Amino acid sequence: MKIVIFAGTPGSGKTSIIKHVINKLKEDFKLLFIKFDCLRTQDDELIAQKCNVDSEKRLAQELCPDHYQALELSRIIREYQDRDLIIIETAGLCLRCSPYIKEGLGINVLDIMAGSPNRYGPILTQADIVAVSKCDLISQAEREIFRINILDANSKAKIVEVNGLTGEGAYDIADYIKYSINFTGQKLTLKHSMPSAICGYCYGCSVIDPVMVHNRFLMGKDLKALVPNLNCGRCGYKTCNEFIRAVLDNKVIQEACPFVKNKLKEKLNEK
Repeated sequence: MKIVIFAGTPGSGKTSIIKHVINKLKEDFKLLFIKFDCLRTQDDELIAQKCNVDSEKRLAQELCPDHYQALELSRIIREYQDRDLIIIETAGLCLRCSPYIKEGLGINVLDIMAGSPNRYGPILTQADIVAVSKCDLISQAEREIFRINILDANSKAKIVEVNGLTGEGAYDIADYIKYSINFTGQKLTLKHSMPSAICGYCYGCSVIDPVMVHNRFLMGKDLKALVPNLNCGRCGYKTCNEFIRAVLDNKVIQEACPFVKNKLKEKLNEK
């Protein structure tokens, strides 16, 4: 199985170039396309219609799409053992997050009009391929300078100029995918760690008050230590973080999570 992850800021042209790449690969692979986004997307339907391949969407809701993808990836692989190519597109809202894995191919679709590459974090620096979009909007000299700046940020990257309208560059990316590594093991490893900061705002505090935010963080931290981080849905919520916020908002009791209930019972028995 090959795992390919496309990442890039909104509007960079990810879905448009992915459409051309899939059309060049679908005859050679049993292919699945998955789009990760925040609240809603129809990109999965667009790809299914234009490319005639299986597709689905997974919405992160209150989570960062890249974080949610990392949580879901092993589950996706278990569910789709029959596929030999899974192409994932993530919304890429945070320049600090990096969704790429060592066991797959990471492709950053980079809008040449979106500013200097040195302002991008792991979403660029950890990519195997940088697909530069909208190159027709600037001069050749500016394109060469941009290329040099990309290599300053990521010296190992393969750079491909792409055009989502014409399909330019899609053949090159398709070839890189064809000859990329296959995932055959059980362990997946992120190329770069996700941000680790958690605060009361992350746990749903909406009042701008240092004391309230700190107290909310402490309560959330205690509950975070009890939940399994499996996002199993048995509590009635999509993710463990969503469940924590609901508990802190007094919408549900913490024992609604069977794992928390068992841990609290074990602690009580120990006493």
